[in-house]
Amino acid sequence: MVTQIEDLGDGDGDGGHRLGGFARRSQSLLRRIAIPVGCCVILQFLRKLDRYEYADTSWNEVAHLYPSDKDAQVCHTDPCLWNAGINGSWVQDFDFARNHGQYVTPWVVPDGPYGKRTGNAHVASEDAPFPWRTSWKWMDHQCSVDVMTYDNICHALRKLEIRHILFFGDSLTESHYTSFVNKMGLTNFDKARGVLSCQMQGVTDQYTIRIFYERDQGGNDFPTSHRGVYRMENGTKTFIQEANTDRMIGVFNIGAHYHNWTHYMEDMDAMIRMLEGTNRTQDLLFFRSTSPGHDNCLPRNRDFDWKKGTRISPLRNFAEYHIKSGHRHDWDKFEGYNNYTKHLLLKRNRMGLQPVINYLDIYNMTVLRSDAHTAPADCLHFQSPGPVDWWNHLLYTYLKMMADHDEADCRIDY
Repeated sequence: MVTQIEDLGDGDGDGGHRLGGFARRSQSLLRRIAIPVGCCVILQFLRKLDRYEYADTSWNEVAHLYPSDKDAQVCHTDPCLWNAGINGSWVQDFDFARNHGQYVTPWVVPDGPYGKRTGNAHVASEDAPFPWRTSWKWMDHQCSVDVMTYDNICHALRKLEIRHILFFGDSLTESHYTSFVNKMGLTNFDKARGVLSCQMQGVTDQYTIRIFYERDQGGNDFPTSHRGVYRMENGTKTFIQEANTDRMIGVFNIGAHYHNWTHYMEDMDAMIRMLEGTNRTQDLLFFRSTSPGHDNCLPRNRDFDWKKGTRISPLRNFAEYHIKSGHRHDWDKFEGYNNYTKHLLLKRNRMGLQPVINYLDIYNMTVLRSDAHTAPADCLHFQSPGPVDWWNHLLYTYLKMMADHDEADCRIDY
């Protein structure tokens, strides 16, 4: 069964980007901060905001791939670097749900009591043989997003000679990590040791990859709560040190715990300084964008029949996504945070600064998934399996491209 949801775009041909709305909110933000904030802070803010100077279509430019020699000719071009996942729609496909939408039981990271009695209490029926939320497949209109499986991710990780994978961030990053290891399964991932065994058919060597998640302490849970210090935590520091000269993948994020621009920009600078201080130019680093929640996510009834499950479809386009300015959780700021970070990282990479930090843009595809939250208790986080698995499909898509570039002895030029 395949059901098409309308195109992502909102009719202006921008591939789903609401940059006009962001610009309006930026003006509103400046008006709000101009009165109470001192002139020095305003000048610093405006100086950093100058990083928005790129055209709105900057990430639609082709990324040129050159041989390692900077003076060599172009190998080929890749229009999908940083573009995959930003322009598409959700299509319902229960064959996808059967083949790729579920985790092998028992899960590596078991679902909690709330999840077991809600989203994962589903009983198969004729119209929903699998949980409804797992039946939606992202169809990208510009670039293919490939489904991550154990075999293909291990193939890419081997080609890239990856021996360590680090997830460092907040609870959404924890969801990202949990999805990744659950997709690998207990047969392949030793949870106690944090080791993924990547055994390929016809290959006898024991290729293992260590995987680690740690929560950062930056930001603050609520606007009035104590602000934590963003820094490299001890577990992450040890994990990186033990990686030694091995190649590592690092997935980082901040955003959901930030309630004003000054704090966000300060901690983005702290993150970049932290990564620069590791002096590890061999690693593949990613910043994952931040997805907002959806107010009054369904179902709202605490007596909902979860065995039957939901029949909620994703949003069709951004016109259906409503977030008011001055949101109580500051979800309205996330799009601005993401755009700021995307421009900042693009500018760093074009300047040739090390380490290169890639941008994993999950915002557009995820903002449409109002259907799969851990409702009614939580309208920010998502049920598993579900939309977060697509963050890993997108990560795999990027790693696959990078593996192909490595094989061709090409570098990515921004």
